Parts: sequence; structure tokens; C-alpha cells
Amino acid sequence: MKTKLRRFVSILSAMVLMICCAVPAFADDTVTRNDLSKVKWNLVNSGSDVPHFDVMYKRSQRLIDSFPEYKSDNYIAIYGKKSDESYIATFILFPPDNTAFYNFSENKFMFKTEKYYPQSFQYVYDLQDKYVVDQGLQVGNGTAFDFKYYDLSSCQVYIHTKLYDWSNPDNDLTPDPNAPPTPFTVDYSPSLKTGLVRKGTLVAPGASNDGQEVETNSIAVTVKMTDAFLNASKPISGAYTYSYQFTCFVVPSEYKDSDIKTMSEHAIYTAAQDNLHYLYYENETLDVDDSLSSQPSTGELAPVSEQWANATGVSNCFLLERDNNNTPLRNVTIDLHNIDFEKHKSDSYNIVILGHIVRKSEYGWTAYPSFFKSDCSSLALESTKEYPMNFGSTEQPVVNKKFYDYYSVISADWSFKDYPKFEPHKVGGVTVGDSPLDFKRTAKGVQDYNMWEQGGTDNTLKPDDFDKYKEQKKLDENFGSVDFGLDSIKSVFDGSSDFFKFLTASIGILPTTFLTILISFFVVMLAICVVKWVLK
Repeated sequence: MKTKLRRFVSILSAMVLMICCAVPAFADDTVTRNDLSKVKWNLVNSGSDVPHFDVMYKRSQRLIDSFPEYKSDNYIAIYGKKSDESYIATFILFPPDNTAFYNFSENKFMFKTEKYYPQSFQYVYDLQDKYVVDQGLQVGNGTAFDFKYYDLSSCQVYIHTKLYDWSNPDNDLTPDPNAPPTPFTVDYSPSLKTGLVRKGTLVAPGASNDGQEVETNSIAVTVKMTDAFLNASKPISGAYTYSYQFTCFVVPSEYKDSDIKTMSEHAIYTAAQDNLHYLYYENETLDVDDSLSSQPSTGELAPVSEQWANATGVSNCFLLERDNNNTPLRNVTIDLHNIDFEKHKSDSYNIVILGHIVRKSEYGWTAYPSFFKSDCSSLALESTKEYPMNFGSTEQPVVNKKFYDYYSVISADWSFKDYPKFEPHKVGGVTVGDSPLDFKRTAKGVQDYNMWEQGGTDNTLKPDDFDKYKEQKKLDENFGSVDFGLDSIKSVFDGSSDFFKFLTASIGILPTTFLTILISFFVVMLAICVVKWVLK
């Protein structure tokens, strides 16, 4: 027995030693590099997404005509709102001997040159986006543009030059020209910064309300689809139309750099609406999984009766509904009364906009997370996928394009010197939770295709009752009238036999807790048998 015990201890020690030696071998020795996904301004894929770009570009060409030594097609175009509420359109032309950099620690575009300094000019616009004045700027001391006085979330930036990291010149930051188009931009009113004042006298010369006492009790969020995405996603032969649906929530700033699951769990407010939303197959429980329910299908579709369902109730998602006449945009209002700032004290806060691509079908816009997945494992702050633009035929093969599957915008840090008295957040008579995770079971009524066929839109069930209905429906489909056809012992283990399907379906409907306990029991029993054999 001692010999067997020594063998057992030796094998166990060897395994532990192997694991300890193997872990360092797989340690991550990569160096973290800065990239433009860390910035708070909006990087766009086309000059057309920067307001007044054409005016600025034409001026740069006139400059080149006058000063041939500046002939270059290297530039950065920027449009954004300053702290004084004016809008500034800026164009920076880099001569051929210039190298452009971005300084992440100081939030600046920088340059290095041996001879010619960059030429920069600005166009200033008022609140109505009307031209006020233009300025020719001298650029020096290595700074080409400083975001210090700008509302970062309002800035649209188009980079048409090689760009490097100021702190690590070997780190190439140049945007990939083949990257998916930026799907949407976000603007906020008032402009977000720390130390905002809620009450005061309005200064608006010429306006009817100039001099009036005003009080800010909300933040207006405007999400607008970009021209770059609209152009890149134009339907081919009317086959597919893509757009985005988004969720808007608020987090304390200490969580702004976290993953989406952590931010969701610590959200202190989520915007909501009371509406009808269509859901995909297996999404009837008002959850999101990794099947057809969480993304537009790129393969064969299941029959309509199996993939279609809808629900009415409180949803935490908003659709950028696309049409042929207008640029899709959506306004969402965050009521400061509905945030318990006493309970969630922080030096500053951030607004998170998380968007997911959706596709239009004959039944309307297919829904992404009307409700977040419980563990958020399928959600990402940013990810890309290829989507078909047409049905495909022998004459015209399928054309795929890469778009952002998920895309997020996180606002600049903001805070107010004081906050309004807290009032519970209610939508449609329902008290709304703080986190997007709290929306899982807020539907008033749910129905599938069969229920709709039998009784129309009024034939709905409450979420819990709908779960029971689906479970009974599944039992009826699996066990209603089955001929097992067991003509031999071999057919018991035949994966395609009715009996095998019955067996797997029976196991499938057992509670997860029961299966976990059962498997744990067998594992423990097996371990006891092995130990007893070794010690025998």
C-alpha cells in the first residue's frame, strides 16, 4: 500500500510541477500600445462626415497654388463645439517634410518638421451653424491642434495623413482606410464638462429669452447616423437595409474604461421607452443569446413561424430608423431627477451609447438587445463582422461588407455643482431599474407567430406565462405522437433515431441545477473509488 501511495503522491507532485513551469511559458510579454480607440472624440472615415469640409479643402488648394512648397495631400480636418458654445471647423495642412503625431497624455495633435510649419485655419460658426468668421492660424512649438477647450464628444475628426504616437514614434496610429465606416456620432446639450452650473441667467443677445433665469434638469443626447455608413450600406437591388439600434446609460467615471459587463452592472441610469419591439427566434424570454436573436442572420433563415415574436413593454433600446429622405437621428433625454446622485456619489459621470447593427425585414426592423444578456458575454464595446448586401444569384454573387457589429461612444467626464431632488424613474407606469441588466423582464405582453395568427396583436401573455407556454409547446412538439421504432438495440444509440431525439430532449428539459448536482455526484463517487483503489 505504501508503494502505491508513493506512486500517487509522485504523480500528483509531477503534475503540479508541470503546471507551475508551464504557466510562465505562456505569460503575456506583449507591450500595451496606444490606439485611437482610446480617444473621446469621434474618428470618421470620410471628409464628408466633417461639416464644412469642402470649404476648408478648397481653401487648402488655394494656399498650395500660392505657396507651391506646401503642396501636399496630408491633412487633418476637425469639427467640434467649444466651451463658449461656438462650433469650430479646423483644417491642418501638413507640408511634405512634416510628421504628424498624437499626444495621448495631453490630448493634442503634434508635429515635427525641419523647415515648413503646418498651415492651419479655422471657420467659426454660431449655435445655428451659420458662418461667423474665419481665422488663419500660426502653428508652432510642436502643437498642431489642442482639444483642451473642446467638447470632445462633439468633435468629428478625419485623418488623411500618416500619424504616429508622440510617446512611442514606432507606434503607427494611421487609420485603416479599409476599416468599417463609423456608424453614428453623438452630440450632447449642454456641452459636457465637470463643474457645470444648473441655474443661472441666460446670455443670448438677440434671442427672445435673453436675460431669463434658466435651470438645467436634463441632458439632451442626439445620436446621428454618418453619411459614410449610409453610403457604404446602400442596399443593392433593394435586398438588405441596415441601421443601428442603441442603448443609452450613465456610469460613474471610475467605470468608464471597463468592459461592457462591468459598466452595465454599475450603471446608475438607463434611458427607456414604452413601445413594441420585434424579437428573433429563441428571444421570446426577453433575453439575448448568441443565435439569430442577437444579430442579423448571415445564413439560412428558419421558417417565419419559428423566428418571429414580438413584445410590448419597456425597452432600453432606440432605433435609428432609416428612410430615403432624411439622415437617421434619435434624440434621447436624460432626466437628472431620475438619477440618485446621493446614492451614487462620484466626482464625475459618463454617458455610454452602445449600438448594435440591425437589419430590416418584411416584418420591420429586427431587434437587437431590447434587453441585455444576463452575463453580457455576447456584447462588446467594439467589434466588426461581414454582412451580405444582396441575396445572391448566378448572375450576381453575394457581396459582403464589413460593418461594426457593436460600436460605442463614451462621453467626456461631466458633473454639476448641484443636482435636483431624486425621483424614481418611471416609464409607462413601470419603475425602471438603473442598469440595462434590469430590463430583462419588463415586457407587458409577449406573443409568438402562432399566437398572433390566432388572435392578432392583443393575444399576448405575461413573460412568465409565455415561458410556460413555450415549454409546453416544446413538450408537445417532442412527445405529442412519437413512434420510437426500436427494431434493434443499435437504434437506441442511433443519433438520428426518434428515441435518441426523445432521450436528448428529455435530458434537455431537466433543470440545470438538477443536472449539476447529478454530475457532481458521479464525479465525487468516481474520485472516491480511485482513492480507495490507490490506498487498497
